[in-house]
Amino acid sequence: YEIRPRDWSSDVCSSDLSKMASEDRRIPVQNMIYIADGPSDVPSFSVVKNGGGRAYAVYNPDKSAEFEQNDRLLQSGRIHGYGPADYRAGSSTSQWLRLHIHQICDRIVADREQAVLKKASKPPRHLEHHSILHFRLGL
Repeated sequence: YEIRPRDWSSDVCSSDLSKMASEDRRIPVQNMIYIADGPSDVPSFSVVKNGGGRAYAVYNPDKSAEFEQNDRLLQSGRIHGYGPADYRAGSSTSQWLRLHIHQICDRIVADREQAVLKKASKPPRHLEHHSILHFRLGL
């Protein structure tokens, strides 16, 4: 089955998404992992990869031509990785997805922490003792 962001409804092609301002997207491309199985997905792989997201190709393990095709996609820099279309726990595809989901989540948390730090005002601090003494003594 297919899961895709609402941004990629059937009336919006991937080239339209690449032109969309990041603040107008419900899901930033850098938070996406695009998983697909064919050369027709190369434009979407490119949009996601160029936008900072992850591109992963899957293949049928019984078809060596699909494996070779995915290897060419990896060698040409169009995808980040590939594996069999096996999503069971412990599979190489499952492990790759888990690793990259955790990396994306860690980056999201770090980005949010930085945003909060930028917006938060500095806490009040104590004046140095001698400054208070000089003030009291009129020095």
